[in-house]
Amino acid sequence: MSVGDIAHALDMSTTTVHRLLTTLKNCGVVDQDPHTRRYFLALKMLLFGKAILDRFEWRSRAHPLLGELSRQVGETVFMGVLDHCDLVYIDHVDSLDHTLRMTPQIGRRQDAHTTALGKVLLAHASPEELEPYLNRKDLPRRTPHSITNTKALTNELGKIRERGYAFDLQESEIGICCVAAPIRGVGDQVVAAISVSGPSARIEMKGMDSELKKRLLETAARISEIAVF
Repeated sequence: MSVGDIAHALDMSTTTVHRLLTTLKNCGVVDQDPHTRRYFLALKMLLFGKAILDRFEWRSRAHPLLGELSRQVGETVFMGVLDHCDLVYIDHVDSLDHTLRMTPQIGRRQDAHTTALGKVLLAHASPEELEPYLNRKDLPRRTPHSITNTKALTNELGKIRERGYAFDLQESEIGICCVAAPIRGVGDQVVAAISVSGPSARIEMKGMDSELKKRLLETAARISEIAVF
């Protein structure tokens, strides 16, 4: 991005942004293209990204189980955590069975209330974590199917706690459906969630509330037993 692009995105003056970028460049976390004069993240940032993922030391043990689930159901599998009521993706395994895939970048953030992963995590968040989220006047709409008011979300989270899994019925992206389940750690605390995602017609045909849900819950239980503890 150019200095002007960054200044506009942050609603800051170009002078301030240029000074900050100079500091970041001196620290080695951004570089500048000598021809276009645009800035980009430096490779040093990979170290920071890895350090963050290393917090989830059980992630490497869970990954093979995600791969096994993906092969079983023939769909993409995701794993995510909650950060200030945002969903953050920390792992995924693509299905090799289809050319149509959905692969968000590791570290990508998304409105939790619009995804199955996010709703499972919100359903098991503490009242203190949820309070700022539920005090919003309205919730961002991603599609016509998104939940946009806190009363409806509260009702949905109650149902998720009762049944132990969540659905995304084209709430985040038109044509995409997901089913998600929680990963539990010490003291039965929910520490992450996994989901099976794919085109709505294919997911429904495979049994979103039957076969897919069954295999998802089995995998979530195995990760909770093998990977987290």
